[in-house]
Amino acid sequence: MTLISAILGIIADRLLTHLHEYRHYRQFLAWVDAVHSRFSGGLWDGIAGVMLVLLPVWVLTALLQVWLHDMLFGLIGLLFYVGTFVYCLGPRDLAIDVNTYCEVADSTDEELRARAAARLLGDEALAGDDSDERRIARAVLIEANDRLFAVLFWFVLLGPVGAVMYRSVVVMYRECREPGDYGDAIEWAYSVLVWIPARLLALGYALSGHFDAAIEGWRAAHREIPRGSEGSCDVLAFTGEGALGLSDESTVIEGVASPVRAAMRLVWRTLTIWVVVLSLLTLAGWSG
Repeated sequence: MTLISAILGIIADRLLTHLHEYRHYRQFLAWVDAVHSRFSGGLWDGIAGVMLVLLPVWVLTALLQVWLHDMLFGLIGLLFYVGTFVYCLGPRDLAIDVNTYCEVADSTDEELRARAAARLLGDEALAGDDSDERRIARAVLIEANDRLFAVLFWFVLLGPVGAVMYRSVVVMYRECREPGDYGDAIEWAYSVLVWIPARLLALGYALSGHFDAAIEGWRAAHREIPRGSEGSCDVLAFTGEGALGLSDESTVIEGVASPVRAAMRLVWRTLTIWVVVLSLLTLAGWSG
């Protein structure tokens, strides 16, 4: 059911784009604030405080996963699986953000370009030169993991509870970090969950693009001994840039938005490889 749910979820996410507006996680953030304001200081300002927030959400999801799995011949379970997976993607659709940027990339309206780029770059500002497109392409390669691939990995591994586990930690990482032990604990939890999917995605980039250059990018990233979430981002960026042939700063790319579009095409090719591999593993499991 998990693989079928993931495929249906990806299709639903692409076709039913109006669902994206419901991925705001405001209720979860309110829960985080309520718990953290009630339990803070001492032991609660570390990993114990983070787990106090997350464990009830994970346990509730796990109970629903077990309870609904076989209900109504599995139909309710399938709907729960698909709905949870779609809800945990994003929250913004990467392809839509890339298309939006590419449509305004040649615009003379700097404010319009900046708004479109901010959906991919976050707080980083445009430099106003040829390096912008490379930076945005790099952001696409990194964002693909948080918005899609890591959710898919944990969903396939653990079902809906895996997708909720990853998304809840990412939301806290992006919205609730603060200096101190509590923020460090959130960073640690995110680093643990992102480590494996980031490297599997980087391998997918290598298989989907210029393999030799991608492997050289992988080696270059690991020569720096990547640590934490930033290390995982470096592995994705260096390997992805190598797969795209962008590892050499002197490379000339025709068309302003070409590196960004190329990065998105690499993401789609890698997704295809992931789905094919997962399908083969599922068939092998059934035959065994």
